[in-house]
Amino acid sequence: MSTLISRPLGIMVWVLLAWGALQIWTRDDVTAGLRAAHNQNVVLFGDSHVGDVRLPRVFRFSQPGQDLVGSWMWMEAFERAGGLDSKVKAVVFTVWPNKFVPLSERRLSGRVQKDGWGKSVLGLSGPVLAMDHMMERALPWRLRWRLWLYSFQFRQGILTKSSSCGDDSVAEDYGFKMGTKVVERSWFEEAVVSRWAFERMVALAESSGWHLVLLELPLHPSYLTQVNPQAMGDYEAAMRSAAEHPNITYVDMARDSLSYTAFRDYNHLTCEGVEKVTERLYPLLLELGVNL
Repeated sequence: MSTLISRPLGIMVWVLLAWGALQIWTRDDVTAGLRAAHNQNVVLFGDSHVGDVRLPRVFRFSQPGQDLVGSWMWMEAFERAGGLDSKVKAVVFTVWPNKFVPLSERRLSGRVQKDGWGKSVLGLSGPVLAMDHMMERALPWRLRWRLWLYSFQFRQGILTKSSSCGDDSVAEDYGFKMGTKVVERSWFEEAVVSRWAFERMVALAESSGWHLVLLELPLHPSYLTQVNPQAMGDYEAAMRSAAEHPNITYVDMARDSLSYTAFRDYNHLTCEGVEKVTERLYPLLLELGVNL
């Protein structure tokens, strides 16, 4: 009987030791990048939309398809890596409605995704996984379990300092059919985990000392005419509510009237669109004391 008990315990101990060693190895690079970012006035967080923000030589902690839980974990790790000598004045986070739609919430359930999203996107948050994340009851147990499993990947995070844009735009008569759930359901109030993660990011900004810029890039009219109006209204109200704090600004460009030539698809921009974002963002950053 003692052998039956001791053997599984021994295996568990070895697994935990292996995980700890791997975390130390992967976190060295990640921690160095997080600390180095504190030598700049501004840092970017978010998903693929970060590529449409023209801020040269700025640290970008981003990944296409990144969820709000992952963004919160990276932002929290960034805050922990700072010190009294941090030069950061502003953190720009790219946000948009689809961060809260049923697909995003389903991914955060921790269930296996057929498209491999968990391993390719969620897994990149492994290097900043902390014990308090594993104990966080607001996160589904399956999600915590998968985060732990994916932390065994030999992948060292999502740090880059480059961005680029192109001129290939959609056609003038461009349109696409949005998923039924996004059109018919009031999805924002159903996004329990996503809203929780966003609230944690807001709380972090309130206590950090740097200014959080919630940057929403322009959306193609074909998106705005289909998205559920109740859900969209609830989402926008949440962004405005967050921006009531003096450390947070919501830059809402979703409904800006741009030519079709400014869009690569319904939510990504050509160089023309990127320039419009620059025109809105730069004056705000200068006002916040960012040295561009």
